Amino acid sequence: MKEPIQTILHTVGHRPWPIPNPSWFWYQEWNEVIFLHYQVNGKRLRELVPRHLQLDQFDGEHWVSVVAFTMDRVRPRFTFPIQFLSTFHEVNLRTYVTRDGKPGVYFLSIEAEKILPTIFARLASGLPYQHSPIIRTNDSYTLRGKRCEIGIEFLKKDRIDFPSPKELWLTERYSLFRGKNPEETAMDVHHKPWELFQVEFMKLNLRYAAYDGLVNFGNPNLCHYSPGVQVLAWL
Repeated sequence: MKEPIQTILHTVGHRPWPIPNPSWFWYQEWNEVIFLHYQVNGKRLRELVPRHLQLDQFDGEHWVSVVAFTMDRVRPRFTFPIQFLSTFHEVNLRTYVTRDGKPGVYFLSIEAEKILPTIFARLASGLPYQHSPIIRTNDSYTLRGKRCEIGIEFLKKDRIDFPSPKELWLTERYSLFRGKNPEETAMDVHHKPWELFQVEFMKLNLRYAAYDGLVNFGNPNLCHYSPGVQVLAWL
């Protein structure tokens, strides 16, 4: 059951900083989410992230994550979603950064299923969206693109009632950094806390050709499933 927007806006105890003062501009849903988290070498990672963004660490560890989900009901404020534009499958590869003490994520790669939403998302957000054919069912993802190949089959397992500090650090992120210009501010987002579940993989084939020397994609350190969140975003 979807929550009223006012309920989402009033659920703020989990946030590391207040919601921005201007009104939100975008509504979207990130549904049926798979997280694959990998500890990586910080020196190699530093070469891939703009210098004005600081690499974030948890207990001295650097991380990247593959996040596969369905983007749904995307719309600007005061409008309605249009099915062929507002719903599509997405897979992104992200890492964890800070800017002026504010933690967030920086995207190394974003693959989206449909051509028109890919173009629109790239223009509207400035994030590195690229089109790739993605097929998903309730328990699988298949992606064969120029930059990556993904084959995942999974089973959702037990709910994680008390996520660890590391699990919260990896998932509860409320700023997206584009990294193109040192003067740019982050894109802020807000949602209720993630509902996380353990996940078991029956099949796990991942390959990002550009990052083979950085990540052993076949051996994630942590994995999660979530039914998803309703997201508000600010320009």
